[in-house]
Amino acid sequence: MKKDSQTSFIIFAGIVILCFFTVVAVSNLLPQNNESDSYYVKIEDDMGAKIESLNIENNKLKITMSGDAAFYCVKSTKSTPNDKSLCWKKVNNNMAIISVYQYKKYYVWLKDVEGNISIPMSINTNEK
Repeated sequence: MKKDSQTSFIIFAGIVILCFFTVVAVSNLLPQNNESDSYYVKIEDDMGAKIESLNIENNKLKITMSGDAAFYCVKSTKSTPNDKSLCWKKVNNNMAIISVYQYKKYYVWLKDVEGNISIPMSINTNEK
């Protein structure tokens, strides 16, 4: 009789745990009405901010911009950064210079004053 009650308890506890994880999984998969749209990025190809040139000299990437660029982001992955990403740095005088590693590919995005994000440009540090 004791063995049957232990087996029943284990089955009941397993069902409760399974139900809990099912509720958590379903709640994460269903769309939420209170989610912010700030996690989704709209890439603009007709924005006023443009990358004019990307040059590498002495392990430094020089980015020359034009238009109303407010921020730039440089990453070694092609995934477009969201609006709140930590990679965004303020643009000064339509120019930026950052240190880079050799033999890597870098992607550069611009964000204008309205929050639009540009299509990325890329550069390989092993090319001349």
